[in-house]
Parts: sequence; structure tokens; C-alpha cells
Amino acid sequence: MPYPPVNSSIACPVCRQPITIQVHQIVDVSEQPELKQLLLAGRLNAFTCQYCHNSGALATPFFYHDPDKELALLFIPMNINVKEADQQKMIGRLTQQVLSNLAPEKRKAYLLQPQQFFNLKTMVETILQADGITPEMLAKEEARLTFLQELVDTTDEAKLDDLIKLHDADFDLTMFQLLSSALSATAADRQREEFERVQHIHNRALELTTIGQKIKKQQTVIDVFAANPTRETLLAQLIAADDAEVREALLTLGRPLLDYPFFQALTGKIEAATKEGHKEETERLTTLRKEILATRDKIDAQAKAVLDSKVALIRELLATPEADLDKTIKAHLADLDDLFFEVLTQNLQGAQQSNEAQAFAQLQKIGDAAMRAIQGTQPPEVRFVNTLLQIEYPNQTKELLERNRQVLGPEFIAWMEGLAGELRESGRTDTADRLVLVIGQAKELAGLKVSLK
Repeated sequence: MPYPPVNSSIACPVCRQPITIQVHQIVDVSEQPELKQLLLAGRLNAFTCQYCHNSGALATPFFYHDPDKELALLFIPMNINVKEADQQKMIGRLTQQVLSNLAPEKRKAYLLQPQQFFNLKTMVETILQADGITPEMLAKEEARLTFLQELVDTTDEAKLDDLIKLHDADFDLTMFQLLSSALSATAADRQREEFERVQHIHNRALELTTIGQKIKKQQTVIDVFAANPTRETLLAQLIAADDAEVREALLTLGRPLLDYPFFQALTGKIEAATKEGHKEETERLTTLRKEILATRDKIDAQAKAVLDSKVALIRELLATPEADLDKTIKAHLADLDDLFFEVLTQNLQGAQQSNEAQAFAQLQKIGDAAMRAIQGTQPPEVRFVNTLLQIEYPNQTKELLERNRQVLGPEFIAWMEGLAGELRESGRTDTADRLVLVIGQAKELAGLKVSLK
């Protein structure tokens, strides 16, 4: 059974206005695996002040439990102002909560003596080491984060360029992935200045580093094909590409075009080169054809393996008792992607066409539970907007907006307008139109100028 969060009232560290946040006092990996990811990302018990929009995470005691690894950890911030006797009572209460939620056979001795931490970083390192991440790996990751922070803090453009050039060897794919993660995080938190700063660093690194130039070159080739995704463009780009990774990326994007006419065109080029006596070109194109065939088979095998895993997951969920469905789905949160929902939709359509009412109802419950699991990991503002899009307009949306009038500041409304634009660009015009109507209501309540364009 999941442990529900408790409401806690605090003063915003920046503007000192009173705010209420939801606090998780128990993180049980077997019940709520998504909380572990929030903890590792530094977003457990995170909050955003509705007055000044300051974001942070509340440093408060919590119990971490991973039954599979027999980890019982207790975090107690050093600055907590609690008497020793009260602290022991709190430890006993949290420990008892975990014990009482377990079946008798799972109440093991390690739970009675949880390891205490006064430093969250040390606690996170303990969790990661239990996952097989060595201190050396952690040190390397910490060095990357320190370097990224140094880049962000370097505001002089000439010094930034010199710093990037000096650390050319430190820029690898992992470093660019870290930059991309930082961009996603700042975009999700609507930290505009930080986003623009990281974006600038990312762009300069692409220009100035060895791997950045390679990434740019790869992206240019892929962009040419994406702009005109035909067999002719794909074949031309494959022949021109001198990097195996680029060719594999092109083949992954262009897999549907690898049919008989495509190979017929490639064979025609091989025959033309042979006829003209270009031996080296004939051998190069022949080798390329073998590579394309091998890569195609590899892509197909990978795609089949992924598809089979989604089918197997749905079968597992169909066999799961309804009482355990949410817990099982949360354990597979990383597998709930577009392909999962595509396979689920196909199964729903099949059950409906075959008049299998029971199977259809079970599959619907799986879909609902999967959406709940995904929504549970979203930031509060995203969940708020999703709710506004799901409830009845205009009465229910107006009522919900009125209850949350304090968050309807210019920055939040501007973010919703940007979201509406993104939805429209992605082809979800009905959802975008609905959101524009809700934005109009929000502006009226906030006393801002309304535009329904």
C-alpha cells in the first residue's frame, strides 16, 4: 500500500509568504518507485512558490526503504530543530509505519536499525552504490556536474570559449547528454534565464569541441533527409556519409524506405560503376549494400524485441490482481512509452471487435492506471493543466481556476500560452483550442487582458 504524502505549511525561503506543500515522509521503492527517481534527481518534496515562483526542495526527515536490497535508511537534516527524545519518537513512528505495512514474513531485522544520514548527498551515494554504481563512477559524474556549473558561472564569453576549448577531451556524448538533461530540467521549471544560458553553452560546445563538430555533421546529414524523406535522398545521404554511426542513424529513420525499389536503385548504381570501370567505387557500394542489409536486420531485430517486451508487459498486467495493478505499473514506469500505448490500443480494438467485454474492461483499467502513474511523476503545474483539459468547460474549469487563483500569475499564464502553441504545432489543434479557452478564463480571474486568438 502506497504511503500518502502529508501537507506541510512553510514560509517560502525567498518571499517569506506561507505556502503548503506535500511532503513524503516514507519512500518505499517497492510501493512507489517513482519517488526514488525524484530523490535521485533532487526533487523529492519539491515545491514552487505560487507568489514569487521560487523553486526548491524541503529538507525534512524521511525513511527510505528498498526491500529487495534490504536498505533501511533514515535522513535527518542537520539543521532540524528537534530534541533528541522527539527525534527518537519520530524514528520509531516512521519505522513502525513501514513495519505495519509489511506482511509478517517480510518484517526483517534490518528494519529495526535504519542507517541514519545527516547529509543527503551521502545517503544518495549509498543508494546508488547499492544499485552497482561505484564511487569512481560517482566521482566522474560529480566532476561533470562541477564542470557544468563552472561553465554556467563563466559569464565572460571569451573566457567561456577558452574554457570549452581547454576541456575538449572532457566533452563526450555523456557530457552533451548532461547538457540536454539540464535544458529539459530548466524548461520544465520555467527557468528562462538558466535555460537560455545552458542553451548557449550547448551551442558553443557544438561549435568548439571535436565531438561537437561530429554531432553537428551527423545532424546536418539527418536534417537533409528529414527535410525530404524519399528513397533517393536516403540513398544519396548514405553514399555520401563517411561515418558508420551517421549511416545507422539514417537507416533507423528511413527503415520504411528500405524496400525493393530502394535496393534496385542501389544495385543500378553498382552496375553503372562497374560498367564505367570504377573498381573502387563498385567495391565501396557493394560493401555499403552489405552494411545496409546487416543494419536493417539489426534494426528489425531490435524493434521486434522492444515490441515483444511491450506485449509481454501487457500480458503480465492482465494477469496482475486489480489490487496490485498500480504498484506493478509503477515498477514499469520507464516502459510506459508511445509504443506501449500503441500496443495497448491495438489490444483494446481487438477486444472490442471480438466482443470480449471482460478483456476490454481489464485493458481499460491498465490504461487508466498507466496514465495515473505517468501523471504522478509530472510537476504540479503540468498536472493542474491536464486536469483543466479533462474536466467540463466552462463551469468546472472556472471553479478549479478560482480555487487556485493564487497561481494565476503572468508567468504561469505565459507558460500555458506557450504550451498551447506547442500543442498546435504538434497537430493537437483541438486540445490547443480548449487550452486557449481555459487561458481566457484564467486571464479574466487574474485581471489580465484576454485574447482568444
